[in-house]
Amino acid sequence: MRNVYPAIAWEHARGDIAKAAVASERNRVPGGIGWTDMYIIQPPQADFTKVPLALAPVCGALAPLMPRVSRFYATASAGFGATARDPYGSYDDNAVCFGFDAACFVKIEPKGDLVAGIWFEAATDADAELQALRAALLAIDRLKPAIVADYGTDMAGPIADAAFLDRYFARLRGEED
Repeated sequence: MRNVYPAIAWEHARGDIAKAAVASERNRVPGGIGWTDMYIIQPPQADFTKVPLALAPVCGALAPLMPRVSRFYATASAGFGATARDPYGSYDDNAVCFGFDAACFVKIEPKGDLVAGIWFEAATDADAELQALRAALLAIDRLKPAIVADYGTDMAGPIADAAFLDRYFARLRGEED
């Protein structure tokens, strides 16, 4: 899971990502293919409603950078139809999402006129898409200081920290381990 949290969630994100990494190693199947148990990410108590971050400026900042996606279905295994639903899936026919496809997007979780949460995907090797994603993260950070909390890469850091963001995007591109 790749999240954008408000900067006030920094300590929580660092600690939870560390716990997830330990659980991943502890639960790895002998031989390294799969896990015996899964760690449940603990979201921070402080979401963007606490800072607060208004929804309209976020949409305004992201719209020039990435196309708007109004129908957003994300599933873990199956259930793309109108009646078949994956219990681990996310189905939103009126999404606040900006992106290119399932491999590169920013999904906003609104709560009224505020942003509650932000998550994203960056599973593309298209440089233009990754540049747009980076610009989108920076645009969010300019509105309210924010951090990346990426459980897939075991990385967390302030978006405003250019050195961190360089390392993070190098990892996404497969240039850094």
